[in-house]
Amino acid sequence: MKANEATRRPGDVMELRGMVASRTLRLPKQLEQVARKALARPDLVAFGSARSVAAACSVSPTTVTRLATALGFESFRDFKTFFQQHLRKMSHS
Repeated sequence: MKANEATRRPGDVMELRGMVASRTLRLPKQLEQVARKALARPDLVAFGSARSVAAACSVSPTTVTRLATALGFESFRDFKTFFQQHLRKMSHS
């Protein structure tokens, strides 16, 4: 599946990790770079801004927003909430 096709939003971080690892979702190089950084450091997205995530990944804030929408999220804010919920769930288990 290409990033520009309609993508069903992953249900959780493990599903997203599987999509990226299995190459089910083929992303352009910069989008994959941001996705891998987000999976390695979920706190970066959960507590950061599109600008701070972009700086950590050496890409533009627009690239971060494009990743969020390519993964089926409505916005970066929706993507951020997804990672906040993941961290909340991990802290309670």
